[in-house]
Amino acid sequence: MIQPIPVRNFRKFISQPAISQPLIIFLVARLLLSALGLALWAIGVVPTTPSPIRPYHEMEPVVEGAAAWLLGVWQRFDVIHYTRIAAFGYHDVQLTVFYPLFPLLIRLAAPLAGGDALLAALVVSNLACLLALIVFYQLLADEQFEAGDSRRALMYLLMFPAGFFLLVPYTESLFLLLSLLCFREARRGRWAWAALAGLAASLTRFQGVALTAMLGLEILRQAQWKPLKAGWRLAFALAPVVGVAAFWGWRAWAGFPPLTELQSGIWRRAPALPWEGIILNVQRIIAGQARLIEYIDLPATLLMLGLGVVVLRRLPPGYGLYFWIVLLFNLSQYRVGDPLSGQARFALTLFPAFMALARVGRPAWLNRVILYLFTGLWFFTAGAFVLWGFVG
Repeated sequence: MIQPIPVRNFRKFISQPAISQPLIIFLVARLLLSALGLALWAIGVVPTTPSPIRPYHEMEPVVEGAAAWLLGVWQRFDVIHYTRIAAFGYHDVQLTVFYPLFPLLIRLAAPLAGGDALLAALVVSNLACLLALIVFYQLLADEQFEAGDSRRALMYLLMFPAGFFLLVPYTESLFLLLSLLCFREARRGRWAWAALAGLAASLTRFQGVALTAMLGLEILRQAQWKPLKAGWRLAFALAPVVGVAAFWGWRAWAGFPPLTELQSGIWRRAPALPWEGIILNVQRIIAGQARLIEYIDLPATLLMLGLGVVVLRRLPPGYGLYFWIVLLFNLSQYRVGDPLSGQARFALTLFPAFMALARVGRPAWLNRVILYLFTGLWFFTAGAFVLWGFVG
């Protein structure tokens, strides 16, 4: 017989700052986002009919009843693709650019959600977001961050202009959770758990391979920079590479076209030097050709570049190594017609930047400026997403 958890013990558990602070920040953001969806739905501005620019593919649009504003307003873009994979597998070649772990978790959770893949996707992403905030808080405590700095890091992350993507069915929250787990376990010297988290991260997004460099660095650092002392533990660092290799190997075995071919032909993403997208974006702004979202993507990218310098100076080397590998990979491609598309969203996985920003934002006036600016843009980008505006 399962014994119920005593109320007193639960209250003691939930009142711990490492649980209560992330939980409060998560709930406030979740309620604000749901209120935004409800408000836009209630005033009748949310499109409800499919069209060539609003493709639902074979998925049924959720546009009736309470489910419309609770779920349907987030049924957009990649959310549809992930639920398609969860429901039907990789039946469309263009879907094979998406890594498998997130849609697999949606498929496993769907029976618990009454077979509703969209509801399951929202639950998976929000649970991952909450857990990511809790693990982030723990990691900050391990790194001797003050409580105020830790709270700011979590708020800056979740209320970043593209932070709402952590609360909708995209891979950002799951990848962030797994990356943070990998860092926490590596910093604590728990190599098997760190390797498992790194493997799972690389089955969520390609950027997970950057965890290999961090793991190798941490193993050597804790072995006092003596490879022979590190010994077989260095093999744990290869786990993220194994995840990516497994997915690529499966694609090749299944006869799918190379990822680069699909990225350029279907998703209009082309390889580039890291600065090319920035230059193209600036040129589009000067020429008056830029869309409104490009005026957000450019400052977000420049902010990450600036914070990357702070990360190198103020955080342990593993954070800087991971940050710059991921950032340079993100910038090593651009989207035709919208060069920095997605960079604000991709920045959510650059969590060391928010650790650095938390310390930069210690002055009360600067903290208010950051939060007010971030929150205003957060509502704008989330609202645009609900209205089928492509914001990343």
